[in-house]
Amino acid sequence: MHSSRPVVHARGLTLTTEQTVLLDDVNLRVDPGEAVLITGRSGAGKSSLLRVLNGLVPHVYPGSLSGSVEVGGIDPATADLAVTGRIAATVFQNPRTQFFATDVLSEIALGASNAGLPREDILRRIDEAAERFELTGLLGRGMTELSGGERQRVALAAAVVSRPRLYLLDEPTANLDAASTRHFAEAVRDLRESGATLIIAEHRLHHLVGVVDRVVRMEGGRIVSDLPAEEFWAMPRAGLRSFEEPPENPLPPASLGGDGLTVENARFPRGAVTCVTGRNGAGKSTLLRMVVGLHKAKGKVRLDGKELSPRRRRAVCAAVMQDVNRQLFGESVEDELRLGLRGRRDFRALLASLGLAGLEDRHPLSLSGGQRQRLAVATARIAEAEVIVFDEPTSGLDLEAMEQMAEVIRSCAEQGAVVIVVTHDRELVDRVGDYELRVIPPQTPARSGAGG
Repeated sequence: MHSSRPVVHARGLTLTTEQTVLLDDVNLRVDPGEAVLITGRSGAGKSSLLRVLNGLVPHVYPGSLSGSVEVGGIDPATADLAVTGRIAATVFQNPRTQFFATDVLSEIALGASNAGLPREDILRRIDEAAERFELTGLLGRGMTELSGGERQRVALAAAVVSRPRLYLLDEPTANLDAASTRHFAEAVRDLRESGATLIIAEHRLHHLVGVVDRVVRMEGGRIVSDLPAEEFWAMPRAGLRSFEEPPENPLPPASLGGDGLTVENARFPRGAVTCVTGRNGAGKSTLLRMVVGLHKAKGKVRLDGKELSPRRRRAVCAAVMQDVNRQLFGESVEDELRLGLRGRRDFRALLASLGLAGLEDRHPLSLSGGQRQRLAVATARIAEAEVIVFDEPTSGLDLEAMEQMAEVIRSCAEQGAVVIVVTHDRELVDRVGDYELRVIPPQTPARSGAGG
């Protein structure tokens, strides 16, 4: 028998959009001080559930709701978003979509300032959050200067400073390196011990062992299990990511001879996958932009011994970005491929090899996230790119989707391309990596095995 009023109470909650059922008869109760992990494969309904709880459905995202849901004693579907936001703070997988300020300090302070807290209290909370999330040295930085992982930490800090009754965290470690992920787990543990209530939607599970109270598993918009954490961790993984932190198995350094791409003493061999790893903000994405000719830098870039100008790099290199929506322009999948088509090459066999057969007439942005990533790979392959770079290609992917992306990455290398993968995902590194280049802040790329 529950002795207190729940922070979250959903009964028979169903969400449909355009004849698609996103949530199906969801029943969930979360009591004060509980930390609940929601997991399941991509498309299971985790993000949809969080959007209902924070009121984005139906206020921002359209949808038809039935059943009932209460968050902090209010119905988020009918309450003003500002009211719901003071009860429940959300950290999105792509935090870029939730920022309003232009600098780190102002962004972290925004929620507490809007709540009318005294200046001294706000500054004290900012100092505590900045230390907890390793942001003290970034408080004066502009938001556009941050790496993906740094933006994620800013979003987490802003949520903590606002001190809501409920934290809704959607894939909060998707862009974090191993050390930052451990700091996040410690912060969640601290919040839980302070009496905060948390709902965390995640694919990466190992860092939450011993942190959460319950694990809710979703499939097809339904809750299929709701178990005490200890009982869940004892079960087989059944298609989920590892329950244990992946070991950093050493890979050969990215400094071998032969044909390939050379960037100021670092060599990326042809026909192989080189994984670029390192802390958030170390310069991995800057290196990626330099390779493809989008970033001015000193030094020279050579392909098979021939120096490449930035313009030539843009011609022979292709990138599959983390936010792939920003690089798709066609009105259909076929249009997208024809933008880079060289000669009369038939693209249908290529689509079939990437699991995209029969989607030629679909609009690129109507595809799933994994399909959009594979379409970006197809555009690189159809253009016969000699260098293909991937920026965090498995961010937010479940085990099955991660393994599919690993196969796609390997296939690019098998076609003879230089393949460079910027990633924090050690499970991906173990599956696809031939060589590793570890980038050490502030500026120096260090060529070493994973153990160096």
